[in-house]
Amino acid sequence: MCIFDAYLYKMKRLLFISVVTLFFSCKEDDEAGKPTDKPVETSNGVAAPQILNANLLAEYKHDTAAFTQGLQYFNGKLYEGTGDYENSALKIVNLKTGLAEKKHKIGRNSSDKMFGEGITILKDKIYQLTWDSGVVFVYNINNIDKPIQTFKWNSEGWGITNDGTNLIISDGITPNLYFVNPADFKVLRVQSVQDNYGPVLNLNELEYIDGYVFANVWGTGYIVKIDPASGHVIGILHTNKLLEHFYATYPIQDRDNVLNGIAYDSATKKMFITGKRWPKLFEISLN
Repeated sequence: MCIFDAYLYKMKRLLFISVVTLFFSCKEDDEAGKPTDKPVETSNGVAAPQILNANLLAEYKHDTAAFTQGLQYFNGKLYEGTGDYENSALKIVNLKTGLAEKKHKIGRNSSDKMFGEGITILKDKIYQLTWDSGVVFVYNINNIDKPIQTFKWNSEGWGITNDGTNLIISDGITPNLYFVNPADFKVLRVQSVQDNYGPVLNLNELEYIDGYVFANVWGTGYIVKIDPASGHVIGILHTNKLLEHFYATYPIQDRDNVLNGIAYDSATKKMFITGKRWPKLFEISLN
């Protein structure tokens, strides 16, 4: 299956455009109207999320061959997990040049082609999901040449992050976040994610920042801020406004070159965001 076929498969299976675009376009329409102090009406008791503001600080080069699925900034290094059935890999990337300093192609010792997904680093181990193979690769932080362990995951793998103790995983096909024991990969807790419009599907690349889970909503320009205790979306970052100059010139709707990639530098409190095959990686700060 080629990348485009995989994309169509997701589109058909999830009915993503009809569900996600509809309720987010409603939010855009609300925002485009006159300012109001009245709360958005809700039928589920969840408050309307706050619109998050951010500053664009810098732009860096990004490899346009990288089908970005996971992004992590750790101890001064940028790690990237990439997808598609031919070129899925785990890489250590030079932030300034966008080029890989080290690269491990996943599944190369297997007859099964694998589609790489999200990555996270916890206690000197890198965890990398695969989309539909049910395999999770684990690497030592000091050597990405080969996995030191694998686990079985019984759903689709999309995004992964951690809270310092447990792994947090999304499968995209449900609005769920799964809290997982990294020692044996047993699911400890499942938290459904919703905003004032209802369940939020297509939660893709994840990043845990100061007690909250930030997630790309696949196929949109939105990053949502989730309270992991309640599953409520408490904030939304509209990158189509923040990166308006970029979206105006880059064919974002060409194939599946969509926003996907959130990394956080805890030392500087800065975020890095990018997308699949994007020529740029952006450094931003939330206000």
